[in-house]
Amino acid sequence: MRLKFLCKTHRQSLLGDTDAARSLWLGLQDSLKEEAAVATPRRVQQAGTALEAAGIYLLANPAADAALLQRYVDSAQQLIELLVQLRQTHLAIIVISGTNALVEHLARSGADRDAALAACRRLTRQGMGHIEGGHRGCRPGHPVPQPRAQTATLH
Repeated sequence: MRLKFLCKTHRQSLLGDTDAARSLWLGLQDSLKEEAAVATPRRVQQAGTALEAAGIYLLANPAADAALLQRYVDSAQQLIELLVQLRQTHLAIIVISGTNALVEHLARSGADRDAALAACRRLTRQGMGHIEGGHRGCRPGHPVPQPRAQTATLH
């Protein structure tokens, strides 16, 4: 998934040092868990950076086990929750789709296939649950965005 949270220089640096990408990912994810769950642009930037760093790390290490896939989906959920709080549901849907695409790619590249499929299902259910929950009480004339139906197809 190609998000635009990292600047070009930082992205190139992490591509050259995937251990640094992993460290950045896990450090930001942990700090976000410790803070109050109030959405701010800074927290969205942190969550997006964590998810993008995670993607860099996982693409370089595609044989992800169930625990690593779970942690990646947790990072996506953090970003989705923040985006929904800021009423950026279209971006949240893009995060769900992009995260699922990366997990499917990992499953085709050596990751635990059953765990990958379970991660895609969980992300879609929980992510869309956040989006639908965020739209309760929407203004009239502003319907809940309906994503295209997707299924995980692991070949």
